[in-house]
Amino acid sequence: MSKELTLRIQPKVIDHLGIKMYQKPVDVISEFIANAWDADSEIVEISIAYNSIKIIDRGIGMTFDQCQQYFLTVGRDKRKSTKSEVSLEKGRPTLGRKGIGKFAGFGIAKVIEITSISKENGEVTSFEMNVNRILEYDEAGSLDKPIHLIDYREPDENEKVNHGTIVELKDIDTSAINIAEFKAELSRRFILSHVYGDFAILVNNNELPESFSEQMEYVFPRDLNEEERAEIDGLTIDDKGWGIEPFLEDYEIKWRIGHFEDPIETEELRGISIFAKGKIAQKPFFFDLSTTISGQLAIEYMTGQTIMDFIDEGDNDLISTERQRINLQTRLGKEIKNWGVERIKFISAIWKKNRSEKRLHELEGRIAGFSDRLEVLPPTERKTIKSVLLKIATFPRLGQARFQEWCNDILTSWEKGRLKDLISKIAEKGDIDEQEFLEMLSEADILTALNIAESIKTKILTIGGLKERVEAKELENSVRDYIYEHPWIIHPKWERYAKERGVSNLLHDLGIVHLSSEAFHGRVDLALAAGSNLLLIEFMRPGLEIDQGHLDRINYYVIDLRERLSAATGGTITLLESAYVIADNHRNSVLMNTRMQQLADEHIYVMTWDGLITQAVKQWEEYLEMLKVRNSDDKRIQLL
Repeated sequence: MSKELTLRIQPKVIDHLGIKMYQKPVDVISEFIANAWDADSEIVEISIAYNSIKIIDRGIGMTFDQCQQYFLTVGRDKRKSTKSEVSLEKGRPTLGRKGIGKFAGFGIAKVIEITSISKENGEVTSFEMNVNRILEYDEAGSLDKPIHLIDYREPDENEKVNHGTIVELKDIDTSAINIAEFKAELSRRFILSHVYGDFAILVNNNELPESFSEQMEYVFPRDLNEEERAEIDGLTIDDKGWGIEPFLEDYEIKWRIGHFEDPIETEELRGISIFAKGKIAQKPFFFDLSTTISGQLAIEYMTGQTIMDFIDEGDNDLISTERQRINLQTRLGKEIKNWGVERIKFISAIWKKNRSEKRLHELEGRIAGFSDRLEVLPPTERKTIKSVLLKIATFPRLGQARFQEWCNDILTSWEKGRLKDLISKIAEKGDIDEQEFLEMLSEADILTALNIAESIKTKILTIGGLKERVEAKELENSVRDYIYEHPWIIHPKWERYAKERGVSNLLHDLGIVHLSSEAFHGRVDLALAAGSNLLLIEFMRPGLEIDQGHLDRINYYVIDLRERLSAATGGTITLLESAYVIADNHRNSVLMNTRMQQLADEHIYVMTWDGLITQAVKQWEEYLEMLKVRNSDDKRIQLL
C-alpha cells in the first residue's frame, strides 16, 4: 500500500498564518527552535547558506503517522491533545500551543522540506510543502492539499540512533541576513540555554551570545543593598542573579533589570521582555507605564528580562499568536501590568540615586581638571561654582564630553562676570534636573521663553486648522496638502522633513524603473524626506473605513521600497524610516488588531484622524503649560 500525506486546512489560512504573520527570518527560525525544544532535543543547529536555511534538531522525531496527525493537522492544541504541558521524555515545559508555527517558514520561503527520523521505531519520513501548490488548491476551494512525499523508509532499529528532524527552508534570499545581528536577536528571543542546562542553540556552528550583558553599569537585583532588598516582599536571589518573588497566591516571577552607562540607542531594545518557558512572549516594553519627562530618563538606559511561566499554563493564555506581546486587559494581565509599573518605578528611583552618588564621587576626580581655575577664586565663590558643577554631575543624560563642556561654560561665565546672579540661584536650589537647569538658563532672557511660547501656540492653532478640515470631512487632497505644509503635525521631529516630488520621481532618480509591488501604482499620498531618510503617509478620506487588504498592500509596498532603497546607490535617500496610514475606522477584530500590531513592529503605523490630532496637540500643550508655570510672573506668557 503506497504512503500518502495530506494537509487539511481551510483556504487562506496559510496566507494569513504563514506568509503574512511571519516576515522576518528571526521570527521564522524562532518557531522551529521552539519545536526542537518541545521534541526534547539537547541541541538545535541553524545553518544559513546561499538560498536556504537549515534547522537540525536531535529530538524524538516523528513517525509517518505522527507527521500526518501532528505536523499536518492544523490548529491542534498539543497540550490539550496529550493532556500534558510538559515534553514526553525530559518533562520540559512545552512552548507550542496553537500548532501553527510550522507554517512560519512560508513567510520567507517558497518550499519547506521536512525529514524526520523517529526515535520510537527508526522510521524515516521525508516530505515537501510547496506554498505555490498549496495556494493553487486554495484558489480551487479544496480543503485537502496533497503533500509531496520525497522518501519513506520502514521502521529500522539501526536508524533509531539518528533520531531527530531536519527542516530546510528553500528558495529564499539570505543575502540580507546579517549573521551577528541575527544571533543577537535570537538570543533576545530565548533564554533556554541560560535557564536550562541541557539545551544549546548554534548558528553556523557558534552558540548564541548572552543577551543580558554583565557589562552594564548596574544590574538589579544584584546591586540592591540589604535595605533595598527588604522593601520587596519575599524577594530572593538565585545563584544566577535572578530575583525571585511571589506573585498573587500561586505564582512567582523571576526578573533581572540592568542599566547601561549610556542611553540605549535602538528603541526596540529598551524595555523589559517577558519569557514563558524560556521563549519570549512579550518584546521589550515598559508595561504601558506613563511617566514624566524626568522619569523618562531612567528607562532610556534600561533593559530587562522576566520569567512568567504561569501566563502559558492551564487556562492562562495571555500570549499572542506571533509571541510578541501579551494581553494586559485580562484580570491576570492587569495584575502583571501593575507589578511591572511598580517594579520599574522602584528600580528607576534606585538607579537615579546610585548614578548620582557615583557621578558625585567621580566628580571629585574630574574637578582636578578645573582646579587651577577654582583655586584662584575666593572661598565663597569657589563653593558656589563647585555646588553648580556637582548638580550638573547628577544629570543622568549627560555624557562625559558634554559634562566637561557645560562645566567649562559655567566657569567661563562666572570668570567674565556674566550670569553671576543666575549661577548663584542655581547653587542655592536643592535638587535640580537637566530640564530645569536649561530652563533656568533660558530665564536669563525672558524674551527667549516668550518667543518659544508664541511659536508653540501657533503650532497648536495650526493643528486646529487640520481638525476643522477633518471634521468637515474635506476631500483627501485638501487634508494632504495641509499636512504637506506642516509635517511636524505627525511628529515634532519631522519639522525638518520637506516635501518630496513623489515616490515615482525618487525611484527614477535611483534608476529603479518600477516596483514589483503595484499596490499603489508607484504612488502614495505623501512623501517627506530629510537627509537620507524617507517618510511615507497614506491617507483615507475622513469617515472612510480601512480594511485588511489595504493594510496588506501598504505593507508589501513598504517592504519592496525598503529593499530597493537599501540596494540602490544612485541617490541620497537610502532609508524608509516609517510609514503611516491615517484612517477613521477599521473593523475591530482579532485578525485586524493583530495585523496592525505586526505592522507597528515594522514601523508602519495605523492611526485614526482623531488620534493623530490628539497626539499632536498633547505634544505641544505640555511644553506650553511648563513654560507658563516656569514664567508665572510674565503676563505676556500667561496671556498666551
